[in-house]
Amino acid sequence: MIINNNTFRLVGIVGNPLTQSMSPILHNYWLNKYRINSYYVTFPLQSLVNLKSSIKAMNIIGLNITIPYKKKIIRYLDAVDKQAIKIEAVNTLINKSGKIIGYNTDIEGFGRGLTKKNKWIKNRPTFVFGSGGAAEAIVSYIYSAGSKNITIINRTIGNAKNIARKYKGVRFSNKVNKKEFIEAGLVINTTSLGMIGYPDLNIELKGLNKNAIIYDIVYNPIETKLIKKAKQQGLNYITGLDMFIEQARKSFEIWFNINPALDIKLLNIIKREIKKK
Repeated sequence: MIINNNTFRLVGIVGNPLTQSMSPILHNYWLNKYRINSYYVTFPLQSLVNLKSSIKAMNIIGLNITIPYKKKIIRYLDAVDKQAIKIEAVNTLINKSGKIIGYNTDIEGFGRGLTKKNKWIKNRPTFVFGSGGAAEAIVSYIYSAGSKNITIINRTIGNAKNIARKYKGVRFSNKVNKKEFIEAGLVINTTSLGMIGYPDLNIELKGLNKNAIIYDIVYNPIETKLIKKAKQQGLNYITGLDMFIEQARKSFEIWFNINPALDIKLLNIIKREIKKK
């Protein structure tokens, strides 16, 4: 990396913890590939209080925002994109002409992952497991794309209800209706269950119709137990690596007006690094 102090501008990620993040590897690969005078770093912050002034003082062009700050960050921004406002979560911000503007690329990242490989049958039921920020971004995309038969499954009913009330006809429950579930067109895990160090998401996929798509947004490990079950049942599946990469591509595009390519070399690097974690 060659730094020209007159044009160099940092990018990075804010969250806590960040030890598992693959974002620096991904973005620094693209920065090097497109010869952009920037570098992507991690900011494991304990507080967001001085973030706005720090962005300007350090000449940061953009940041990704992750757990636990996707909702908390909004109060510190000058403006927020309408999609991010609706779901009350920001995962990307840009310092543009002195204004800090927030976006949510999880919405488009999920959608790109869903549509680039599979034929999604929208009139079949969709089941979303979890009710965090990622779940709301996903429900927003699915609903806008034309699927109205959506059920949010979460142990804490209140969290699921808070999302469902924003979308007419979206339902919520703390358990699966097996009769409806076997007719599902799309099953999505938005929880941390299945991630390294967490218990597995215990969903029975036997009997599920063969047109169903299983989408697990966990990407470490790439093949979670849920994805392995889907493979065993001969079902279509999408790993969390797809959403992770696609949301990152959208963030990069917001910062640098470049839609970065995903090549085999980069994919192999990411897979290798995930296995090390």
